[in-house]
Amino acid sequence: MKIYQVTDPEFAGYGRIIEGLDTEPFVKALDAHTPLPDAVGYVPEEAALQNLPQAQEMALSLYGGMPVQFGWCNGHNTKLNCFEYHRCSEFNLGSEEFILLLGKESDMHDFKLDTSSVKAFRVPKGVLVEVFATTLHYAPCQASADHGFRVMIVLPKMTNVGTAELSGKCPEDRLLFATNKWLIAHPSAAEASQGAWVGLVGDNPDIAGLI
Repeated sequence: MKIYQVTDPEFAGYGRIIEGLDTEPFVKALDAHTPLPDAVGYVPEEAALQNLPQAQEMALSLYGGMPVQFGWCNGHNTKLNCFEYHRCSEFNLGSEEFILLLGKESDMHDFKLDTSSVKAFRVPKGVLVEVFATTLHYAPCQASADHGFRVMIVLPKMTNVGTAELSGKCPEDRLLFATNKWLIAHPSAAEASQGAWVGLVGDNPDIAGLI
């Protein structure tokens, strides 16, 4: 697997770089106030980020007045394991370089995806990126073999929080794993044993040998 840069033209189909917003306070808060687990940890809303003076300005620019949550996904990871998608874009910002493994919703067939289509993108420290609503994504990966990642996750309020009861009449209902979170798991992923829809076909991509 080749690891592209988010500045490469290949990234244009998956997301874009957001410019003009002050990211430094968020980078500092990530390093100072969020942990670095041995595995992967996720918190949908973190007060140290949410309460920054710059958060309201960023929220307005990113979501145009919608209620927004500033959380984090930190730790150590080199595998894909799952893909998720939302009915909205997601915004990511790292306090150090990290790698995103991405796919396209349009490449799914019957809610299954061949993992050979997965692409990897390196995101520099302090660069805010939008991951489009139609882009499949999951936990970030570390960009260095001996160091983890701290990544701010910005989403509309209530995303990834709780669950919704669905009628099951829509085939896509099987994929809903949390509020505004549709999940597709690889058979080897822990989420598969937790009831997630198993829809990733092929190898479970692992970038350990590339970093």
